[in-house]
Amino acid sequence: MSDIKSMVRYGIVSAVYPERATARVAFADRDNLVSAELPVLQSFGLKNRSYRLPDIGESVVCLCPANDDSNGGFVIGSFYHDNAEPPTKSHDVSMMKFSDGTSLSYDRASHELKIEVKGRLRIKAERVDIN
Repeated sequence: MSDIKSMVRYGIVSAVYPERATARVAFADRDNLVSAELPVLQSFGLKNRSYRLPDIGESVVCLCPANDDSNGGFVIGSFYHDNAEPPTKSHDVSMMKFSDGTSLSYDRASHELKIEVKGRLRIKAERVDIN
C-alpha cells in the first residue's frame, strides 16, 4: 500500500507543451523538484481524440512510478483548490467555463444545451438543420 501512496503525487504545473500535450510539474513535497515532461491524460487518444491541458500554476494530481522522482508518469487531472469553485452547483449540468467567460453547458434535466461565447462563433458543417 505504501508503494501506491508514493505513486500518487500532488504538484503545480510549471510548464506546458501544447504540441506534445505534456506538462512539467513541480512537487513541493520533494523540494520543488520539477518533473520531466509528463503526458497529460486525455479522454480519448486514437480514433476519437480530445485535447485539454492544465494552465501553468494549476494544481494537478500525477501518477508516477514509485522509484522515480521526476522522469516518468502522467498528469491524471486537476482539482478545485484555493478559492476556485465549480462553475455549476447542479449534478445534472455538465459544463466547461473558460477564463474569458465563454461557457458550454448541458443540463440533462431540462435538456438544454447552452453556449455563451465572448467572441466569434464559427460553425463548419456539411449541413445545418435548425428546427
